[in-house]
Amino acid sequence: MPMTHHRDAGFSLITILMMMVVLVSLALAGMNSSLVQERMAGNARDRNIALQAAEAALRDAEADIEANLTVASAFVATCTGGLCLPPSMTSASPTSEPLWKSIDWGASAGKSRTYGSATGATGLPDVAAPPRYIVELLPVLPPVSGQSASLGNSDADAAQAFRISVRATGLRASTVVVLQSTYIKR
Repeated sequence: MPMTHHRDAGFSLITILMMMVVLVSLALAGMNSSLVQERMAGNARDRNIALQAAEAALRDAEADIEANLTVASAFVATCTGGLCLPPSMTSASPTSEPLWKSIDWGASAGKSRTYGSATGATGLPDVAAPPRYIVELLPVLPPVSGQSASLGNSDADAAQAFRISVRATGLRASTVVVLQSTYIKR
């Protein structure tokens, strides 16, 4: 009998150890899941902040166009000061590649404008770098329906379209949002 009792005690020890291993594995899996969910929530928050900064920069660019820019502004193919002619409008090498893909968005390059630089706007959330934007001059729009293209319309009546491309970051410089809109100025 004492021998049987000793075997039962050994069996119980092994069973308890196995159950503890299973419980530890479950606890580690739960912690891993929590960490992954926390990272996902942080990334979503960072992307949301970058999106808000990009939206603010779009509104800033629209205010800049309304107050400061006309067809006579210094729009060039090299995007000096963030005023660009799209590649499709340059006679030297017309292409359809979007400028936002090839432009140097760095502040030192002088190829883009910084949020608030032309309008004095402030109040962005904390971001890794201020949003930057470019404004492209698009061809003059045709007259609205019901108006003649050649009778009694002056260039002052024509609507001018501008394409705005914005690049903004979130709290981390690696979180980047690029937005684009078309703004029509009458």
